[in-house]
Amino acid sequence: MIKLKAPSLSLRSVILLAVVVGIVAPAALLVVFSDSVMRRSLEPVLENQRAAVLTLAATGLADPLWTVDSPAVQRALDQLLADVNVCGVELSEERPETPAIVRAKCSPEWPIVTLVAMIRKDDRVLGTLRVQFDDAAQERMLAEGRRQTALIVGIQILAGITIVLLVLYVRLVRPIDRLKQVASAIAQRRPVPRLRWNRKDELGQLGVHLDEAGEQIAGLLADMESKNAQLHQLAMYDHLTGLPNRTLFREVFLHEAAVARRGRSPLALLFVDLDRFKAINDSLGHAAGDRMLLQASERLRQTVRESDLACRVSGDEFLMLMRADSEDVAHAAARLIETLAAPLQLAGGVASVSASVGIALFPRDGEDFETLVRHADLAMYRAKQLGRSRYSFFHQDMDEAATQRLEMERELKLALERKELVLHYQALVDARTGEWRGLEALMRWQHPQRGLLAPGHFITLAEETGLILDLGWQTIEIACAQLASWKAAGRHPGVIAINLSALQFREQGLPERLADAMRRHGVAPGELAIELTESTLLSDSDIALQTLGRLQALGLSLSVDDFGTGYSSLAYLKLLRPARLKIDRAFVREIASSADDRALVQAMMGMASALSIEVVGEGVETDEQRQTLLELGCWWQQGYFFARPQAVEAITERLSPWPVQEPSASAPRPA
Repeated sequence: MIKLKAPSLSLRSVILLAVVVGIVAPAALLVVFSDSVMRRSLEPVLENQRAAVLTLAATGLADPLWTVDSPAVQRALDQLLADVNVCGVELSEERPETPAIVRAKCSPEWPIVTLVAMIRKDDRVLGTLRVQFDDAAQERMLAEGRRQTALIVGIQILAGITIVLLVLYVRLVRPIDRLKQVASAIAQRRPVPRLRWNRKDELGQLGVHLDEAGEQIAGLLADMESKNAQLHQLAMYDHLTGLPNRTLFREVFLHEAAVARRGRSPLALLFVDLDRFKAINDSLGHAAGDRMLLQASERLRQTVRESDLACRVSGDEFLMLMRADSEDVAHAAARLIETLAAPLQLAGGVASVSASVGIALFPRDGEDFETLVRHADLAMYRAKQLGRSRYSFFHQDMDEAATQRLEMERELKLALERKELVLHYQALVDARTGEWRGLEALMRWQHPQRGLLAPGHFITLAEETGLILDLGWQTIEIACAQLASWKAAGRHPGVIAINLSALQFREQGLPERLADAMRRHGVAPGELAIELTESTLLSDSDIALQTLGRLQALGLSLSVDDFGTGYSSLAYLKLLRPARLKIDRAFVREIASSADDRALVQAMMGMASALSIEVVGEGVETDEQRQTLLELGCWWQQGYFFARPQAVEAITERLSPWPVQEPSASAPRPA
């Protein structure tokens, strides 16, 4: 018996061969027998077959039509219609007043292909034959081909998987199990078993190297254990300043807290943050920032007592642990702020830095490390809010405020997901006639527990957390959808104004998303306006001009909201060219009795009039205010005197009729 020796191949070669045999071959068959090839093969055959049927039918009808043999014509048509691929026929004779003969056997929805042939006899046209062929015949043939292809590919894939699994087990899985035995022995520091490896195989070569590595690892482990103590030491201290890091500080705190609890002695945790460090770091460079941190940490060491502990948390933040009561820690914090405020010598010159300090007392403000650090952090931020370069003790209301803020942020995120945010609309009125000229869309939060919330309860939080973007997109979406709904119901509110935040106005994709919303809801140019504050428009006038140009190209007009509270100048009005200015309610509130407010509003009216800009008076609540604004030439007004912000249901009937069909030339403009 002859014993054949299998060729010795590398693992990569074996796997590649298995993939080619087991996987690539079925894939190649699938490509070869694809629909496109079958379709290209069938189409000419079907076309020739249909052309032949049509030609034979036209030839067979020539004699009956020439002899005006109606029974023969009917028999020929019946014979043609009996073809399984023919769905219908239509015969139109050239003889006058002869009706066309139409025969069909397929339903109207059935896919068909119609071919036409002229029926001739001795070069004379006797009639026209239209034959409707079954267009689904090709798809049936293709479906049968797909089933056969699927069967072939299934068999090939099954065979391929079997081959690949078998090869992987013999050449991969079994050697890997042996490698795991060796690796386990090395990891557990047991004697490494000596196994016989195939050096022509990659896994075999790996086994040989693993045996050698096992011997080296045994020696390395001894060296690593001797260095663990050094690594532990390095892990407990900040690499830049040499101060203890948060890990060591926490361990010391746990010990000191236990001592303070047993002896009822005072203990304070200070959270120190360097003011304006980021600005200095960005302007002078990271090297200068590191030197500043080194000098600041050295001053911290000099300021605290030997019994106190200072550590660097991260960046420009430090923690301090002091055995002191509230009075002593206040003196220490003041001394620390004064010490850090002294000018620092840097390579790029002299820099000054201050510090804000938050203080939390143990156990009054927290009995565990994380709570005490969090409360000291809150107190530090309160110190920054009060003007920086000062210290602040933690009070319970800080924690409650932070908790309420986090809860409100969570609820606002859920509100965006649950569509709890709704729009109310306030009318823009022609104060001379009381006629509504448009609406302003104002966001409200229909809170499930607190009821309807005005923007003052959540807008600031949305701006600080970035949720204002999602809120703004929902406002645009709801307003466009509502306008489409009103138009479909035969009503029109006039121009709907939407307030945009500064963050949303600076988004690069704003014009595109607005255009998409208008397109989806059928909002025409001139039906939407955007309202922006002066500060938003002037934050980056070049970018603002580009964005406004793109928005105006969509047919959106611009209203400057709260006009008069920012930089009200002719220069920027000339540059931006808004459609209207909305005078802030601060100038309208006492306009009937205040000569100063009248003069200011008159000046604003003059600025707007010089540039042909409409003016809207906001916050009109009394008839005296309305009349005074009218005397100054301000026709467009808005406020509680005319209408409060109302839900959709409350204002729909007040809207002007708007025909769904194209209005005639004499139809009134929607208001």
